[in-house]
Amino acid sequence: MKQRTTRKMNRTKWNLFLDLGLAAIFIVEMEEHFTGLPMHELLGLIFGAALILHIIMHWDWIVSITRTLFKMVVHESRLNYALNLALFVDLLVVTVTGVAISRTLGLNMQVSHGWQEIHIIASEFSLVLIGLHVAMHWKWIAINVEKYILSRLAIRRNTEVTHGTPQ
Repeated sequence: MKQRTTRKMNRTKWNLFLDLGLAAIFIVEMEEHFTGLPMHELLGLIFGAALILHIIMHWDWIVSITRTLFKMVVHESRLNYALNLALFVDLLVVTVTGVAISRTLGLNMQVSHGWQEIHIIASEFSLVLIGLHVAMHWKWIAINVEKYILSRLAIRRNTEVTHGTPQ
């Protein structure tokens, strides 16, 4: 009987591609007129689901830092925790208000115009928080983009050149 082998994607690689997907959706989401309202709302739901997956994948870190927050935790970890908590609350507000004001998901919640204002302000604030989040994790992002994307592209390009494959 032939054994079936499966390749398991490592956790870091998974995190990287999930984070890149979140970033791409976020960039498109920030400009509703780019996609139109129906796609904006659908992408918002996809972003929310991907964000939940992101939190699940980092749950061990969240629990660990929460338990030791006021003990001998490195200063950067406390700042990172505070930033992530603010980002979580902000994106939760964006998601809840986005669902509440939706005009194309068929929910018709009939909320006041103030919800739309909260949605817009929280969305703009998320741009600042995500920028800070990316800045805090830039070294990890750069290392892993190099490791899992750029180095593989370079290997592929070198293989094509040595085997005479046209580019």
